[in-house]
Amino acid sequence: MAEIDTLCGWGAQDKVDYFVANSELIVPNRKEQLDFLVDLLPWQWDQPIRVLDLGAGYGAVAEAVLHRFYEATVTCVDGSEAMMRHARTRLAKYGDQVELVLRDLAEPDWRRGIGGPFHAVLSAIALHHLTDERKQQLCHEVFALLLPGGLFVNDDVVEVPAFFQEHFALLVDRAIQEQIKMRTGVTRSIEEIRAERAAHLRPTGHSHIAPLSTQLEWWRAAGFIAVDCYWKFLNLAIFGGVKPPDDASPASVLG
Repeated sequence: MAEIDTLCGWGAQDKVDYFVANSELIVPNRKEQLDFLVDLLPWQWDQPIRVLDLGAGYGAVAEAVLHRFYEATVTCVDGSEAMMRHARTRLAKYGDQVELVLRDLAEPDWRRGIGGPFHAVLSAIALHHLTDERKQQLCHEVFALLLPGGLFVNDDVVEVPAFFQEHFALLVDRAIQEQIKMRTGVTRSIEEIRAERAAHLRPTGHSHIAPLSTQLEWWRAAGFIAVDCYWKFLNLAIFGGVKPPDDASPASVLG
């Protein structure tokens, strides 16, 4: 039996290089998503919050956090050495505010040697590669790593109802088409966009894209409160929850 690629092809340098170079064009509303993830963190910008970035990739989330929270520290966990090579370069300017940990989230021992506790755990466009069972386990693992009042927020692909799948796919590509036009001045056809994506982002293995409502229940089952979807665009959603605080003030977790 062939070995399962838990990274779904994201260990391949050419695939990673293409995504890193083009993510701001081919991920709809990419900047809006990253900005909103940081907006959700309810602390003052000069507070030394500790953040864990899961499936950190080339460091886009970590950089967004550190650009805003200039006293923060971020631990980045990813299973792809190809991604980590980009992250090392991108985040080098932050020095010891960043720790890079090469670890596959598909393995329950990914927490080995991870510090904490953390004020927030963030993830962007990564956890859908995990099986549903692992995603549920991860919710419990993250809960244990958070301070009271800490957040676990996931920005990810979610399952589209069958009725809308074809239409949503077209709307996503139209959004990408408009994004490319705004950033480059070039109007590319939907067919060109789809062909390029198929050529460079070939799927390897099987992603496990789950319904949003199901994932919200997983967060609740792990003990999180204030569980909700905070942002959504077609098949992309930012959702999560809060570990019950010791009191009503989110700032209290900084003690």
